[in-house]
Amino acid sequence: MKKIPLIIVLLVFSAVFLHTLRIDSPAPDTAKQYLLEKGSEETGAVNLVTSIYLGYRAFDTLGETIILLVSVAGVIYLIGAKDSKE
Repeated sequence: MKKIPLIIVLLVFSAVFLHTLRIDSPAPDTAKQYLLEKGSEETGAVNLVTSIYLGYRAFDTLGETIILLVSVAGVIYLIGAKDSKE
């Protein structure tokens, strides 16, 4: 019964992750051209490097941070569950 909340959290984050994989993105061959043409326009940044780093990569970094925090919370939860049984 104690693992049900953990399973629910894992299922929700898995569904969100799988949904983000379905987002349409340009093909690798055209990514450079796409970023050159629309990078500054879509992000509002004047510098193209800044637009790529903060406009596009920020979401990736946020996702990685969330996955790391959920993983750490899961490990702490499982370790805590073993300690309480002893």
